[in-house]
Amino acid sequence: MAAAAAERPQEPEPDPEDWSSELAQIDLQLGRLSWQRAQEGVYLERAFGHPSRSRLTAYADLQSYLQALTALPAGSDPTSAAVPLRRRDLLAQCDLLLGQLGWDAQQGRHCLDQLFGLSSRQHLNDTQLLEFNMQLEEKLLAAKPSAGAGQASPAT
Repeated sequence: MAAAAAERPQEPEPDPEDWSSELAQIDLQLGRLSWQRAQEGVYLERAFGHPSRSRLTAYADLQSYLQALTALPAGSDPTSAAVPLRRRDLLAQCDLLLGQLGWDAQQGRHCLDQLFGLSSRQHLNDTQLLEFNMQLEEKLLAAKPSAGAGQASPAT
C-alpha cells in the first residue's frame, strides 16, 4: 500500500509567506541585466500588464518573473526581451482548447494521465502545462477536416 501512496501525485506546495529571497534574487538579476527601475517597469508592463513589481500578488507570477529574468542574457532590451509564461493564461488557453475539442473533464484527465501520469492540471508546472496545450492543439488540428477535403476536383 505504501507503493501506491508514493505513486499518487502530491498536492502543490502552498505559497510561502516570505518572498524576500525571491525579491533579492530579482534585484540581483536586474543588476546583472543593468536594468534601472524604468526598464524593469517597461518589461513588467509587457509581461504582466502593470509597471510595478509590487503589483505581483501571485507567487507563481513572481516565480515566473524571476525565471524569465534569469534566462535573459545580459544587455537584453526590456522592450523586446522574452516575457514569462503566465499560468492563468495557460489555464485559460487550456480551457478554450478543451472546449473546442468538446471534451469534458474526464476526457481531459484521461489525456493528462496518458501524457504525464497525472490527474490534474494543478500538478503540472508551467512548462508542462504549455506542452499539454500544444498536445491539445495538435489533437484539435488533427480533428479538423483538411481544407478542400471531400470536394470534387475540376474535370480536365
